[in-house]
Amino acid sequence: MKGSAKWYWQRVTAIILVPTSYWFILFFLNNLDASHTKMIGSLDSFFAKILMILFFFVATFHARLGLVTIYQDYFDIAKVKIYSRLTDVLLLLVILFILPIILI
Repeated sequence: MKGSAKWYWQRVTAIILVPTSYWFILFFLNNLDASHTKMIGSLDSFFAKILMILFFFVATFHARLGLVTIYQDYFDIAKVKIYSRLTDVLLLLVILFILPIILI
């Protein structure tokens, strides 16, 4: 991906993350003292699931773009490839662990 495309997608994901981050924080503040059953009930709505999935996928993509940019700025190409692959694996694991929790 070219630098200009990375810059563009970094900005698009940041714009998407602003409202979804506010929703994410408010969602958990509203359910802070909720029981397990009430929390599952709150996550049971279609709207909550869509926003939660959107938040995690966009945040993961945004993080990946930012980390790869940092790698390219400070490391040689061999290390960039290693760290990029490691980052991809770790972020994939994050998605794989969070997605089943959201889809319950």
